[in-house]
Amino acid sequence: MPTPAQLRDVLLELGIDRDLRTLTDWRQKGLLPPLERASSGRGSGVMRHWGDEVIDQVIAADWLMTRTGSADAALLGLWLTGYQVEHAAAQKAWIEYLKRVQKRREKAASGYSGGYFGLWSSWWRRLTRSKAFEMPWWQELPEAYVVQVRQFLGSTQDWLRNDAERDDVDYRAHISELITQFAQADRKAIYKAVDEIWAEIDPASLFASKPYIELVESLSVREMTAAHVSLVHVALMLQHALELTGPADRVPRVVVTLMLMHDFLGTLIARAVIMSGRAAPELPLRQTIAALHELVIGVQSTDISKKSDGRVQFSERVLGEWQLTKTHLSQLWTTAAKGQVTD
Repeated sequence: MPTPAQLRDVLLELGIDRDLRTLTDWRQKGLLPPLERASSGRGSGVMRHWGDEVIDQVIAADWLMTRTGSADAALLGLWLTGYQVEHAAAQKAWIEYLKRVQKRREKAASGYSGGYFGLWSSWWRRLTRSKAFEMPWWQELPEAYVVQVRQFLGSTQDWLRNDAERDDVDYRAHISELITQFAQADRKAIYKAVDEIWAEIDPASLFASKPYIELVESLSVREMTAAHVSLVHVALMLQHALELTGPADRVPRVVVTLMLMHDFLGTLIARAVIMSGRAAPELPLRQTIAALHELVIGVQSTDISKKSDGRVQFSERVLGEWQLTKTHLSQLWTTAAKGQVTD
Protein backbone atom coordinates (compact mmCIF):
# COMPACT_ATOMS: atom_id res chain seq x y z
CA MET A 1 0.00 0.00 0.00
CA PRO A 2 2.09 2.93 -1.29
CA THR A 3 2.57 6.29 0.32
CA PRO A 4 2.78 9.27 -2.07
CA ALA A 5 6.58 9.06 -2.09
CA GLN A 6 6.50 5.31 -2.73
CA LEU A 7 3.98 5.79 -5.54
CA ARG A 8 6.25 8.37 -7.16
CA ASP A 9 9.13 5.86 -7.03
CA VAL A 10 6.98 3.08 -8.51
CA LEU A 11 6.00 5.38 -11.37
CA LEU A 12 9.65 6.19 -12.07
CA GLU A 13 10.39 2.47 -12.35
CA LEU A 14 7.55 2.27 -14.90
CA GLY A 15 8.97 5.16 -16.90
CA ILE A 16 6.52 7.82 -15.65
CA ASP A 17 8.06 10.93 -14.09
CA ARG A 18 5.55 12.74 -11.87
CA ASP A 19 6.56 14.61 -8.74
CA LEU A 20 4.79 14.69 -5.37
CA ARG A 21 3.22 18.08 -6.06
CA THR A 22 1.55 16.67 -9.20
CA LEU A 23 0.23 13.63 -7.33
CA THR A 24 -1.19 15.92 -4.65
CA ASP A 25 -2.80 18.12 -7.31
CA TRP A 26 -4.36 15.08 -9.01
CA ARG A 27 -5.72 13.82 -5.69
CA GLN A 28 -7.26 17.22 -4.95
CA LYS A 29 -8.88 17.29 -8.40
CA GLY A 30 -10.34 13.82 -7.88
CA LEU A 31 -8.13 11.99 -10.37
CA LEU A 32 -6.78 9.85 -7.53
CA PRO A 33 -8.77 8.53 -4.56
CA PRO A 34 -8.39 10.02 -1.07
CA LEU A 35 -5.45 8.85 1.01
CA GLU A 36 -6.17 6.31 3.71
CA ARG A 37 -4.85 6.69 7.25
CA ALA A 38 -3.11 3.94 9.22
CA SER A 39 -1.17 3.93 12.46
CA SER A 40 2.58 3.52 12.09
CA GLY A 41 2.80 1.99 15.56
CA ARG A 42 2.69 3.33 19.05
CA GLY A 43 4.31 6.75 19.26
CA SER A 44 5.10 6.79 15.52
CA GLY A 45 2.17 8.84 14.31
CA VAL A 46 -0.12 8.16 11.37
CA MET A 47 0.89 7.07 7.88
CA ARG A 48 -1.14 8.18 4.86
CA HIS A 49 -1.23 5.83 1.93
CA TRP A 50 -3.27 4.47 -1.00
CA GLY A 51 -4.35 0.95 -1.77
CA ASP A 52 -2.30 -0.97 -4.34
CA GLU A 53 -5.02 -0.45 -6.96
CA VAL A 54 -4.01 3.22 -7.19
CA ILE A 55 -1.00 2.25 -9.34
CA ASP A 56 -3.17 1.39 -12.34
CA GLN A 57 -5.29 4.50 -11.76
CA VAL A 58 -2.31 6.83 -11.73
CA ILE A 59 -0.94 5.20 -14.91
CA ALA A 60 -4.33 5.88 -16.53
CA ALA A 61 -4.45 9.44 -15.15
CA ASP A 62 -0.96 10.15 -16.51
CA TRP A 63 -1.94 8.93 -19.99
CA LEU A 64 -5.17 10.95 -19.99
CA MET A 65 -3.54 14.14 -18.73
CA THR A 66 -0.73 13.80 -21.28
CA ARG A 67 -3.24 13.21 -24.06
CA THR A 68 -5.93 15.76 -23.16
CA GLY A 69 -4.34 18.23 -20.74
CA SER A 70 -7.76 18.54 -19.11
CA ALA A 71 -8.66 17.35 -15.62
CA ASP A 72 -12.35 17.17 -16.62
CA ALA A 73 -11.60 14.93 -19.60
CA ALA A 74 -9.34 12.79 -17.45
CA LEU A 75 -12.02 12.46 -14.76
CA LEU A 76 -14.51 11.18 -17.32
CA GLY A 77 -11.97 8.79 -18.84
CA LEU A 78 -11.15 7.34 -15.44
CA TRP A 79 -14.82 6.93 -14.52
CA LEU A 80 -15.60 5.24 -17.84
CA THR A 81 -12.72 2.82 -17.22
CA GLY A 82 -14.10 1.86 -13.81
CA TYR A 83 -11.65 3.72 -11.59
CA GLN A 84 -12.64 5.33 -8.29
CA VAL A 85 -13.96 8.79 -9.13
CA GLU A 86 -16.75 10.76 -7.49
CA HIS A 87 -19.92 10.26 -9.50
CA ALA A 88 -20.96 13.93 -9.32
CA ALA A 89 -17.59 15.06 -10.67
CA ALA A 90 -17.75 12.46 -13.44
CA GLN A 91 -21.27 13.54 -14.39
CA LYS A 92 -20.22 17.19 -14.63
CA ALA A 93 -17.16 16.25 -16.69
CA TRP A 94 -19.32 14.08 -18.95
CA ILE A 95 -21.67 16.98 -19.72
CA GLU A 96 -18.81 19.35 -20.50
CA TYR A 97 -17.14 16.70 -22.66
CA LEU A 98 -20.31 16.16 -24.70
CA LYS A 99 -20.69 19.88 -25.33
CA ARG A 100 -17.16 20.01 -26.77
CA VAL A 101 -16.61 16.68 -28.45
CA GLN A 102 -19.30 16.55 -31.16
CA LYS A 103 -18.03 19.62 -33.02
CA ARG A 104 -14.45 18.43 -32.70
CA ARG A 105 -15.27 14.96 -34.02
CA GLU A 106 -17.39 16.33 -36.84
CA LYS A 107 -14.37 18.34 -37.98
CA ALA A 108 -12.02 15.36 -37.58
CA ALA A 109 -14.38 12.98 -39.41
CA SER A 110 -14.74 15.39 -42.33
CA GLY A 111 -11.06 14.85 -43.11
CA TYR A 112 -11.55 11.10 -43.70
CA SER A 113 -13.04 9.22 -46.60
CA GLY A 114 -16.06 7.50 -45.08
CA GLY A 115 -16.48 10.14 -42.37
CA TYR A 116 -16.87 8.65 -38.90
CA PHE A 117 -16.11 5.15 -40.15
CA GLY A 118 -12.81 6.43 -41.55
CA LEU A 119 -12.03 8.20 -38.28
CA TRP A 120 -12.70 4.97 -36.39
CA SER A 121 -10.53 2.94 -38.80
CA SER A 122 -7.62 5.30 -38.18
CA TRP A 123 -8.05 4.99 -34.40
CA TRP A 124 -8.31 1.20 -34.67
CA ARG A 125 -5.03 1.00 -36.62
CA ARG A 126 -3.24 3.03 -33.95
CA LEU A 127 -4.68 0.87 -31.19
CA THR A 128 -3.76 -2.46 -32.77
CA ARG A 129 -0.18 -1.33 -33.36
CA SER A 130 0.36 -1.01 -29.62
CA LYS A 131 2.47 -3.50 -27.66
CA ALA A 132 -0.57 -5.10 -26.07
CA PHE A 133 -1.75 -6.35 -29.47
CA GLU A 134 1.44 -8.33 -29.97
CA MET A 135 -0.20 -11.03 -27.84
CA PRO A 136 -0.26 -14.50 -29.46
CA TRP A 137 -4.02 -15.01 -29.39
CA TRP A 138 -4.61 -11.76 -31.26
CA GLN A 139 -2.08 -12.66 -33.94
CA GLU A 140 -3.70 -16.08 -34.41
CA LEU A 141 -7.29 -14.86 -34.89
CA PRO A 142 -8.64 -15.55 -38.40
CA GLU A 143 -8.42 -12.43 -40.54
CA ALA A 144 -12.10 -12.68 -41.49
CA TYR A 145 -13.05 -12.55 -37.78
CA VAL A 146 -10.90 -9.48 -37.13
CA VAL A 147 -12.29 -7.69 -40.18
CA GLN A 148 -15.88 -8.47 -39.22
CA VAL A 149 -15.46 -7.18 -35.67
CA ARG A 150 -13.61 -4.07 -36.86
CA GLN A 151 -16.35 -3.31 -39.40
CA PHE A 152 -19.08 -3.75 -36.81
CA LEU A 153 -17.31 -1.48 -34.32
CA GLY A 154 -16.77 1.08 -37.09
CA SER A 155 -20.47 0.95 -37.97
CA THR A 156 -21.25 1.44 -34.28
CA GLN A 157 -19.09 4.57 -34.15
CA ASP A 158 -20.74 5.91 -37.29
CA TRP A 159 -24.22 5.24 -35.90
CA LEU A 160 -23.39 6.80 -32.53
CA ARG A 161 -21.83 9.99 -33.92
CA ASN A 162 -23.54 10.68 -37.23
CA ASP A 163 -26.66 12.56 -36.17
CA ALA A 164 -27.44 13.61 -39.74
CA GLU A 165 -27.47 10.17 -41.35
CA ARG A 166 -28.23 7.66 -38.58
CA ASP A 167 -29.61 4.48 -40.20
CA ASP A 168 -31.40 2.42 -37.54
CA VAL A 169 -32.55 -0.37 -39.86
CA ASP A 170 -29.08 -1.03 -41.24
CA TYR A 171 -27.46 -0.90 -37.82
CA ARG A 172 -30.02 -3.27 -36.29
CA ALA A 173 -29.21 -5.70 -39.10
CA HIS A 174 -25.48 -5.40 -38.23
CA ILE A 175 -26.21 -6.29 -34.61
CA SER A 176 -28.50 -9.19 -35.52
CA GLU A 177 -26.06 -10.63 -38.04
CA LEU A 178 -23.14 -10.50 -35.59
CA ILE A 179 -25.14 -12.24 -32.84
CA THR A 180 -26.40 -14.86 -35.31
CA GLN A 181 -22.91 -15.75 -36.50
CA PHE A 182 -21.04 -15.80 -33.22
CA ALA A 183 -23.81 -17.38 -31.14
CA GLN A 184 -24.73 -19.79 -33.98
CA ALA A 185 -28.35 -18.91 -33.28
CA ASP A 186 -31.47 -18.89 -35.42
CA ARG A 187 -31.30 -15.83 -37.66
CA LYS A 188 -35.05 -15.15 -37.75
CA ALA A 189 -35.35 -15.35 -33.95
CA ILE A 190 -32.37 -13.05 -33.40
CA TYR A 191 -33.63 -10.42 -35.83
CA LYS A 192 -37.06 -10.50 -34.14
CA ALA A 193 -35.54 -10.19 -30.63
CA VAL A 194 -33.26 -7.27 -31.61
CA ASP A 195 -36.18 -5.43 -33.26
CA GLU A 196 -38.36 -5.92 -30.17
CA ILE A 197 -35.66 -4.70 -27.75
CA TRP A 198 -34.94 -1.73 -30.03
CA ALA A 199 -38.59 -0.73 -30.04
CA GLU A 200 -38.71 -1.07 -26.25
CA ILE A 201 -35.79 1.20 -25.39
CA ASP A 202 -35.69 3.38 -28.57
CA PRO A 203 -31.94 4.10 -28.42
CA ALA A 204 -31.99 6.34 -31.50
CA SER A 205 -33.94 8.97 -29.57
CA LEU A 206 -31.22 9.20 -26.93
CA PHE A 207 -27.98 8.67 -28.84
CA ALA A 208 -28.26 11.90 -30.82
CA SER A 209 -26.16 14.69 -29.32
CA LYS A 210 -28.83 16.91 -27.73
CA PRO A 211 -30.87 14.07 -26.13
CA TYR A 212 -27.59 12.48 -24.99
CA ILE A 213 -26.63 15.63 -23.07
CA GLU A 214 -30.11 15.82 -21.58
CA LEU A 215 -29.83 12.18 -20.52
CA VAL A 216 -26.53 12.74 -18.70
CA GLU A 217 -27.84 15.91 -17.03
CA SER A 218 -30.82 13.95 -15.66
CA LEU A 219 -28.85 11.05 -14.17
CA SER A 220 -29.38 10.18 -10.52
CA VAL A 221 -26.67 8.96 -8.16
CA ARG A 222 -28.31 5.54 -8.26
CA GLU A 223 -28.08 5.39 -12.05
CA MET A 224 -24.46 6.57 -12.07
CA THR A 225 -23.59 3.93 -9.46
CA ALA A 226 -25.32 1.12 -11.37
CA ALA A 227 -23.58 2.07 -14.61
CA HIS A 228 -20.22 2.31 -12.89
CA VAL A 229 -20.48 -1.21 -11.46
CA SER A 230 -20.87 -2.55 -15.01
CA LEU A 231 -17.96 -0.40 -16.20
CA VAL A 232 -15.77 -1.87 -13.45
CA HIS A 233 -16.75 -5.39 -14.50
CA VAL A 234 -15.94 -4.84 -18.18
CA ALA A 235 -12.64 -3.06 -17.48
CA LEU A 236 -11.53 -5.85 -15.14
CA MET A 237 -12.39 -8.44 -17.80
CA LEU A 238 -10.24 -6.64 -20.37
CA GLN A 239 -7.39 -6.14 -17.93
CA HIS A 240 -7.44 -9.79 -16.86
CA ALA A 241 -7.43 -10.99 -20.46
CA LEU A 242 -4.41 -8.80 -21.17
CA GLU A 243 -2.63 -10.05 -18.05
CA LEU A 244 -3.09 -13.65 -19.21
CA THR A 245 -2.03 -13.29 -22.82
CA GLY A 246 -0.75 -9.76 -23.35
CA PRO A 247 2.56 -7.99 -22.83
CA ALA A 248 4.58 -8.35 -19.64
CA ASP A 249 4.70 -4.59 -19.13
CA ARG A 250 2.03 -3.14 -16.89
CA VAL A 251 1.72 0.24 -18.59
CA PRO A 252 0.64 -1.06 -22.05
CA ARG A 253 -1.98 -3.29 -20.44
CA VAL A 254 -3.47 -0.37 -18.51
CA VAL A 255 -3.34 1.97 -21.50
CA VAL A 256 -4.99 -0.44 -23.95
CA THR A 257 -7.80 -1.14 -21.47
CA LEU A 258 -8.17 2.63 -20.97
CA MET A 259 -8.27 3.35 -24.71
CA LEU A 260 -10.94 0.72 -25.33
CA MET A 261 -13.08 1.93 -22.44
CA HIS A 262 -12.52 5.68 -22.86
CA ASP A 263 -12.85 5.86 -26.64
CA PHE A 264 -15.55 3.29 -27.25
CA LEU A 265 -16.82 0.70 -24.79
CA GLY A 266 -17.27 2.89 -21.70
CA THR A 267 -19.89 5.31 -23.02
CA LEU A 268 -21.67 2.55 -24.93
CA ILE A 269 -21.98 0.32 -21.84
CA ALA A 270 -22.89 3.16 -19.49
CA ARG A 271 -25.64 4.43 -21.77
CA ALA A 272 -26.99 0.94 -22.44
CA VAL A 273 -27.21 0.18 -18.70
CA ILE A 274 -28.85 3.53 -17.92
CA MET A 275 -31.30 3.44 -20.82
CA SER A 276 -32.35 -0.16 -20.25
CA GLY A 277 -32.75 0.60 -16.53
CA ARG A 278 -35.21 3.38 -17.39
CA ALA A 279 -37.10 1.96 -20.34
CA ALA A 280 -36.87 -1.81 -19.84
CA PRO A 281 -35.73 -2.73 -16.31
CA GLU A 282 -36.73 -6.33 -16.95
CA LEU A 283 -33.76 -6.72 -19.32
CA PRO A 284 -30.95 -8.43 -17.35
CA LEU A 285 -28.14 -6.42 -18.92
CA ARG A 286 -26.26 -5.68 -15.69
CA GLN A 287 -26.64 -9.29 -14.54
CA THR A 288 -25.27 -10.51 -17.90
CA ILE A 289 -22.18 -8.31 -17.61
CA ALA A 290 -21.64 -9.44 -14.00
CA ALA A 291 -21.91 -13.12 -14.99
CA LEU A 292 -19.42 -12.73 -17.84
CA HIS A 293 -17.07 -10.87 -15.49
CA GLU A 294 -17.20 -13.72 -12.96
CA LEU A 295 -16.44 -16.22 -15.72
CA VAL A 296 -13.52 -14.32 -17.27
CA ILE A 297 -11.68 -13.40 -14.07
CA GLY A 298 -11.82 -17.06 -13.04
CA VAL A 299 -9.67 -18.07 -16.01
CA GLN A 300 -6.02 -18.71 -15.09
CA SER A 301 -2.95 -19.05 -17.29
CA THR A 302 -3.00 -22.81 -16.65
CA ASP A 303 -6.45 -22.94 -18.29
CA ILE A 304 -5.04 -21.79 -21.65
CA SER A 305 -3.03 -23.95 -24.04
CA LYS A 306 -2.49 -24.35 -27.76
CA LYS A 307 -3.81 -26.95 -30.15
CA SER A 308 -1.52 -28.61 -32.66
CA ASP A 309 -2.65 -26.13 -35.31
CA GLY A 310 -1.61 -23.21 -33.08
CA ARG A 311 -5.08 -22.10 -32.04
CA VAL A 312 -5.83 -21.35 -28.38
CA GLN A 313 -7.92 -23.81 -26.37
CA PHE A 314 -9.33 -23.63 -22.86
CA SER A 315 -9.38 -26.23 -20.12
CA GLU A 316 -12.38 -28.49 -19.53
CA ARG A 317 -13.04 -26.55 -16.32
CA VAL A 318 -13.41 -23.25 -18.18
CA LEU A 319 -15.51 -24.81 -20.93
CA GLY A 320 -17.78 -26.29 -18.28
CA GLU A 321 -18.11 -22.91 -16.56
CA TRP A 322 -18.93 -21.34 -19.90
CA GLN A 323 -21.75 -23.81 -20.49
CA LEU A 324 -23.16 -23.11 -17.01
CA THR A 325 -22.92 -19.35 -17.64
CA LYS A 326 -24.74 -19.66 -20.97
CA THR A 327 -27.50 -21.70 -19.33
CA HIS A 328 -27.84 -19.12 -16.54
CA LEU A 329 -27.98 -16.22 -19.01
CA SER A 330 -30.49 -18.04 -21.18
CA GLN A 331 -32.75 -18.44 -18.15
CA LEU A 332 -32.38 -14.76 -17.26
CA TRP A 333 -33.30 -13.54 -20.72
CA THR A 334 -36.12 -16.05 -21.09
CA THR A 335 -37.60 -14.77 -17.84
CA ALA A 336 -37.19 -11.19 -19.06
CA ALA A 337 -38.92 -12.03 -22.33
CA LYS A 338 -41.96 -13.12 -20.30
CA GLY A 339 -42.09 -9.69 -18.71
CA GLN A 340 -40.77 -10.64 -15.28
CA VAL A 341 -38.39 -8.12 -13.73
CA THR A 342 -35.02 -9.63 -12.72
CA ASP A 343 -33.34 -8.96 -9.40
